[in-house]
Amino acid sequence: MAGAFRGVVVATLTPFTHKGEVDLEAFKWLLEGLGKAGVHGVWVGGTTGEWTSLAPWELEGLYRIAVETLGGKAAVFAGVGALGWEESLERAREAGDLGVDYVFATPPLYYRADRLRLLEYYQGLAKASGRPAFVYNIPSHVGYGIGAGDLAWMASESSDIAGVKATVGDYTYLGELVSIKEVRRDFSIMPGTEELLLHTLAIGGDGAVSALANLLPRLPTATWEAVERGDLRQALVTTRLSSEARRILARTGAPLASSIKAVLHALGAPLAPQVRRPLSPLPRDITEAIAERLCSSKDLAEHLNPGIECLVS
Repeated sequence: MAGAFRGVVVATLTPFTHKGEVDLEAFKWLLEGLGKAGVHGVWVGGTTGEWTSLAPWELEGLYRIAVETLGGKAAVFAGVGALGWEESLERAREAGDLGVDYVFATPPLYYRADRLRLLEYYQGLAKASGRPAFVYNIPSHVGYGIGAGDLAWMASESSDIAGVKATVGDYTYLGELVSIKEVRRDFSIMPGTEELLLHTLAIGGDGAVSALANLLPRLPTATWEAVERGDLRQALVTTRLSSEARRILARTGAPLASSIKAVLHALGAPLAPQVRRPLSPLPRDITEAIAERLCSSKDLAEHLNPGIECLVS
């Protein structure tokens, strides 16, 4: 039995130019910084990547750049979900042809799927792409979640389903997910936030998918490395710093896709603060204040994206 995927995965932003077009050069810059920070994977075309606002050919461009930039260095997870079932399968085929390592998708949208249809869906994505499939469980956005019991059954029925990213802040549910390893020890369990990374590893999970890591990739990788060498004290320090950074960004009241882009731009990154509707850009004074707050904290500044030098204008 193959081992589960383990590590820190970054839910990548999708940069846009000021004209609203996908900015592949900025995306490459972002990926290069994440690679230098030692992340283990990138989650391309997810919620932080504004996937519902992207055309199929735009997603394909992101997959291609991710594979070209990080292939062999970090795993590339490709978001292939779509409103239609067949469109999802077509996106999965394209992602597989481009050489990604995994595909992922939320459960089918609009109509709620039962567990048999969920099994068929994720098996279909894996077969179409020729890659293992991850379940992206995010009930706050989809409108329904997948119970741990159903996931355990799916994992036992198909080795093509490689794991789950659970964007759910429920410690009990996370513990139930880890118990799936009693059925499939190679089934990866990852929460959708770096704040739960230490807890997840402590109870037997495999890592985390972090949006914050676009901005501060060295925080979750430092937590990971501390756990690997058995340094619990340091792992607690970086976990607390992750929570502090989250609180700072939460002051914008905006989704992370908007706030992280704006703060990166304020810090001098070659990346516009542009988002696509229905998201909104943030006022410059707010993002500059947050950028200054991050740079004024030595503990946070040292964990910023390697391409950032804290040049706040």
